Amino acid sequence: MRHHSSAAEPVAASSSGVEPVFLSRDGDQPMRAGHLSELIDQHDPGATPLVPDWDAWAQILALGAPLAGRTPFAGIHRLQPAESARVEGQCWHVSAESWSWESVDVEPALDPRDLTGDVLDVLRARIARIDGPLNPMLSGGRDSRLLTALAAQHTDDLTAWTTSSDTGTTLEELIAARVAGTLGVRQRIIPGRHDRFADDVIQYARTVDYMASFHIWLMPVADELRQHPGTILDGLGGGVFLGGGFPDAPEVLASTPTPQQLVESRFTRVARYLDAADEIFAPGLAEELTERSRADFDPIARKYTDHPNGATLTAYLTRTLPGISMAPSRVLGGAQPTVMPIMGDEVISLALRVPHERKLDGIWYPDLLAHADERLTAMATAADLTGRRQHVRRGASHAAADWYRTLLLGSPVAGLLSERMRTADIPEWSDQLAKTKPQHLIRGLAMLALWLNEYEDRLSDSEIPFRGGARA
Repeated sequence: MRHHSSAAEPVAASSSGVEPVFLSRDGDQPMRAGHLSELIDQHDPGATPLVPDWDAWAQILALGAPLAGRTPFAGIHRLQPAESARVEGQCWHVSAESWSWESVDVEPALDPRDLTGDVLDVLRARIARIDGPLNPMLSGGRDSRLLTALAAQHTDDLTAWTTSSDTGTTLEELIAARVAGTLGVRQRIIPGRHDRFADDVIQYARTVDYMASFHIWLMPVADELRQHPGTILDGLGGGVFLGGGFPDAPEVLASTPTPQQLVESRFTRVARYLDAADEIFAPGLAEELTERSRADFDPIARKYTDHPNGATLTAYLTRTLPGISMAPSRVLGGAQPTVMPIMGDEVISLALRVPHERKLDGIWYPDLLAHADERLTAMATAADLTGRRQHVRRGASHAAADWYRTLLLGSPVAGLLSERMRTADIPEWSDQLAKTKPQHLIRGLAMLALWLNEYEDRLSDSEIPFRGGARA
């Protein structure tokens, strides 16, 4: 639900912070909203122009999303987990309390299988509290099949929804269909249309307020879900908290790392798309984006260098929360009410009791799935079977490459591109878009170009300050 408020009552983020709360001050009245665009709509351009936050944009380009509560606009803050705010005078005063997730005691000898029953009980109870039809998202992965199986035990009024993640294979659809058939549930497979790609990117950008460059491929299924009432179930958080995702590199841990080495390693992990910077970005741009990104990343990461769940909490605060969570909270949440059962405090608190190394590589999932529904035992995931690509990604098609190329070369963002990309023809753009890391960097540039298209006339200064930048 979209709403804004100018009331002065205190406001607080949840433990997860997944449902955004944005704070701004407009004129003489402090404002808050669940959507950034609502605050912008309330802004009086005749009074003061909107001020870009170029550090936020550096982080969107480098990491996929802004850190530490930044937004594309200076002076608008997204509350972070455990943060609350109250009005003092005519301003919001933001304070941070103790975050319950970082206070969970890790039990070094705990076998995750000892908590399987507890986790499933909590998930079942959460699903049971939902009234009406259920629309679980069903991909080729583990979290979605886990939730779909539990949902099917609760109600027959259920439809599982599947779409392509645009990785160049049909394994998501094929494996999800196998799971749906095994569980005996209705399934809708929604393909992405090549002739709708540009519209999907533009609509995605507006839906997430230009704050992330992930999961554009969800737009076709989100559009279809608008016509099908029912609560959407999404498995956000499973990979990080249940599956041991984003671990510290083994070679780093083997050397008894210093705190700074851990920070370096964790930044490299979330900034891995920059490996393609020399191909896509103008000279020196990656270094500047890195510097601006680390100004916010390093304080977050340093806080957890000696924390037993440090890798997990750092990954959550610098990737899952600011970027990945926009898919369920905004893209799917804009279609129908969306619930993320794994993100509840009870499940997270259970998962954080288990040492990270005892969850690596998803080793807890076989037990979770077998006890959720024994028919899911030993069933492969799409990731298990993915090898060579079977077809051209929708986001790398000739039409998509032509659209990206035209958008970026016709924008001030063109100055951020390498000479190679500025002079490349459509097939070369398509070749780059067929690779994950270059595609991610190009998507980030597209977010910036689209944002400038929408807001440049309302900005205090539309000159991109990064090396190679140009005036809009």
